Amino acid sequence: MLKITSLVEARKEFATQEQCERHLAAMRWPDGVTCPRCGSKDATYMETSRKWQCKCRYQFSVTAGTVFHRTHIDLPRWMMALWLMCHSPKGISSKQLQRELGVTYKTAWYMTRRIRRAIQRNLDGMIVEGDVEIDEAVVKADGGRATGNVTYPAKDVLGIASRTHGTLRMVMLERLTRSEIDRVCTTNFGLVKNIYSDEARRFKFLSKFGLHRTVNHWLYYAKDGVHVNHVENAWSLFKRGLVGVYHHVSAKYLQEYLDEFAFRRSNRSERQKLVDLVLASC
Repeated sequence: MLKITSLVEARKEFATQEQCERHLAAMRWPDGVTCPRCGSKDATYMETSRKWQCKCRYQFSVTAGTVFHRTHIDLPRWMMALWLMCHSPKGISSKQLQRELGVTYKTAWYMTRRIRRAIQRNLDGMIVEGDVEIDEAVVKADGGRATGNVTYPAKDVLGIASRTHGTLRMVMLERLTRSEIDRVCTTNFGLVKNIYSDEARRFKFLSKFGLHRTVNHWLYYAKDGVHVNHVENAWSLFKRGLVGVYHHVSAKYLQEYLDEFAFRRSNRSERQKLVDLVLASC
């Protein structure tokens, strides 16, 4: 995997279409080019069309079957979009990408959607283990339904963070109910040791997953190591991104933004490898 520490390095590493294709081929076929149709390694590279032809007569490129497939956008632009999305702590808007890459807004929106799908695949199967914090939040989202004490359109979201491994999952809920929280926890919990939450009634059942310890937020934010500050910090950064970067987010696409943020947060100790982590899921 490449270790890219700056945008200058990213521009140098992915300066041309050929450089990008070589890197994608090395990522996709570390043991040699393999036909995506029949699995054969007997493929001949055709220089003029920059494709391979397998003995089964199937022709394919390095982008076939990936999120870059059948797009007219050159790979250097894709790589720059990928790098910017992976290394912007609060995210980057499609309007900003439009200006940075010199493309139309429609193209920038199309690129961010495809990259977020790859990020979602990277999160598939990721579980939260060890000492876990759990907390809910109300996120303002166009097209959502006002819940609790808020009067604006909103969606309820559950955040689960591991103190032990640093992983984070943020999941949109249909309703803020015990059954919905139970469903999310059952899906995302691995081997849980301690669970930390506030004293809300809806969290009382969490003791079935592990030792459940609560903090009374009416009195203090933390006591004897019991707090949910890791999740609260994630909510703070995410909501600042919504207000300052995106301004408005539709409830229809909210889960994609949550997954993008959770991916960056969960892999913040491997920032130099974020691009390749996404490419591995492309």
